[in-house]
Amino acid sequence: MENNIEALKSAGLSEREALTYLDLQQHGESQTGKICERTKIPSSQIYTILNSLSEKGLVNFKIVNNIKVFRASEPDSLAILFEEKEKQIEQEKDQLLDFISKLKVKPSGISKLSDFKYFSGIRGIKSLYTEIINSWKTGDEYYIASAPLESFGKLEGFFLDVVHKKRIKDKVKLKILINKIGKKWGLVREKMPLTETRYLDINTKTEYGVLNDYFFLITYGKEPYGLLIKDENFAQTYKVFFELLWSQAKK
Repeated sequence: MENNIEALKSAGLSEREALTYLDLQQHGESQTGKICERTKIPSSQIYTILNSLSEKGLVNFKIVNNIKVFRASEPDSLAILFEEKEKQIEQEKDQLLDFISKLKVKPSGISKLSDFKYFSGIRGIKSLYTEIINSWKTGDEYYIASAPLESFGKLEGFFLDVVHKKRIKDKVKLKILINKIGKKWGLVREKMPLTETRYLDINTKTEYGVLNDYFFLITYGKEPYGLLIKDENFAQTYKVFFELLWSQAKK
């Protein structure tokens, strides 16, 4: 019964609407009193539920001796209802995408990204990387220093399915320094196009990255957080640090 209710809820029914519809399917034509008795739905609410089901095309009724007798419509009506829900979701998606595109249009004089941003939690780190991958251009190169074990443990699926997939598609190069004990993740990256991997004999919970004028710093402790800074001086300075570490790292 519970699975059936969940299936009906996925088609847009409330829990009590689903319960009422299933009751009528099982017991056939019924007056409201019997429905309330079997489903434990208060009589003060049953007509609202039945009217809603009727509007959805899932319940109809006839009048016998001036009393309404309700029955469930054919189950095929559910498919029609679900198709209508799909159309509604598509419309809502189009409206959201249109709204997002409008939000991206900034008034003149306002930069698209603040000079400094703070991101909290795993979702925040994903948002940070989303800003990074949406800012690079074909042929760019970026750098990751001292990628810790925690970053792979918490975000490896996101890195592979989103970041690297888009990076390779956009022909963006990557140089990445990985903690030596995380070499199994490094081996995955060694097989990727446009990727150079080296290893450092250290163990940290923090990494930093540089892409053009962006510098980002991420720590993967109990509560991960990240900083994204758009500043040419920061970026160039930490790129120099990266090259120094790169020259000391092992392949």
